[in-house]
Order: sequence, then C-alpha cells, then structure tokens
Amino acid sequence: MAQNTASVTASRNTVPGTANEEPVAPPLFTGAPRREYTPDAKRMKEPLATPECARARALFDEGNFAGARAEAKRVRRSKEASTEARMEAGDLLDRTAIDQGPLAAAMGFLILLGLLLMFVATNNK
Repeated sequence: MAQNTASVTASRNTVPGTANEEPVAPPLFTGAPRREYTPDAKRMKEPLATPECARARALFDEGNFAGARAEAKRVRRSKEASTEARMEAGDLLDRTAIDQGPLAAAMGFLILLGLLLMFVATNNK
C-alpha cells in the first residue's frame, strides 16, 4: 500500500524512494575530486622518449635485454637524470623483468612432492 504521509524512516530524510519530498543523496562521488591525477594516464597514451634513455631503448630494440636493463639501472641511479628519464627507465625495467610465476609454481610443486615422499616414507612401516 502506498504511503502518502511521512513515516519515521522518511522523517530522517535519508531513504530515497519513500515518502520523502526531496531525498538526500549521499555525498559520495558528488563533489569534485581533490586533485587531478593524470601522469600515469598520460604515460600510457604517449611513451616517454628522453635523451638519457636513448641508448637503453636502442639496446632493447636490438634484443639485448640485459644491456638495456643495465643501462636503465644506470639512468635510474643517476643523480643528474631528469624525472621523466627515471620514469622511462623504470618502465623499461618493468618491461624486461623476469616472470617469477613459473619459478614459484615449480618450487611449490617440489615442496609438495617432498612432503608427499616424507609422508609415504614415515607411514610405510
């Protein structure tokens, strides 16, 4: 049955869709953001190309990933490198990082196999 009068719940003026004349919306996502965060989005659209990382990019394009990583580490540690060059070196290091997933799965398998062998060896009396 529809209710035309204000109820106890509606008198608090917080439940939308009840007998409230003007329900109060929560303040979530209604105000402006505190700050604009665009550096990552900007980096995703246009890759950085700093002169400090030119040698690392050339080594990466040639397929010399170890040399590219070494050069990117040198740029990242460098005191006179710009912030953009350090960000580009970090991105290059992230792209050439070794995937640890298969190694972790193999280690987990070996540990489980060792536990299984220990269980069989101790309960085989």
